Amino acid sequence: MPLYEDRATVEEEYRRAEREQRPFFAVEAYDEGYAVTYDLLPAGHQLSQPIASEVGERLTREIEAIVADESLPTTEVSRSVSASLGHISFFGREDSARRVAATVSVLVLDDENWVPAQPPEDAPETRRN
Repeated sequence: MPLYEDRATVEEEYRRAEREQRPFFAVEAYDEGYAVTYDLLPAGHQLSQPIASEVGERLTREIEAIVADESLPTTEVSRSVSASLGHISFFGREDSARRVAATVSVLVLDDENWVPAQPPEDAPETRRN
């Protein structure tokens, strides 16, 4: 799992994922700590609903274990996770972020768990002539 240590690298790697039509998945370093980010939209897919739910459940268990471990420094951990993308932050140590990335990546990066991406429900309808 790559570690991106600056925004310019994150943005370039995201553009590369879009060009190559593959998922973006990374551990990112910020001043506040480390984050895990994934996005399946560059590949044109999202997780099936049962798998998206499983990702949420596994994330909850893993984050609770990290926060409960007094030997692991954490700041307030927040997460925004959907069927197509997720951002989990901030962890005080890179290895904690990698632990979460490993938990999530086995489900997120397995293309057997993907379905074609659906537009957001609140997206405006477009017509083609």
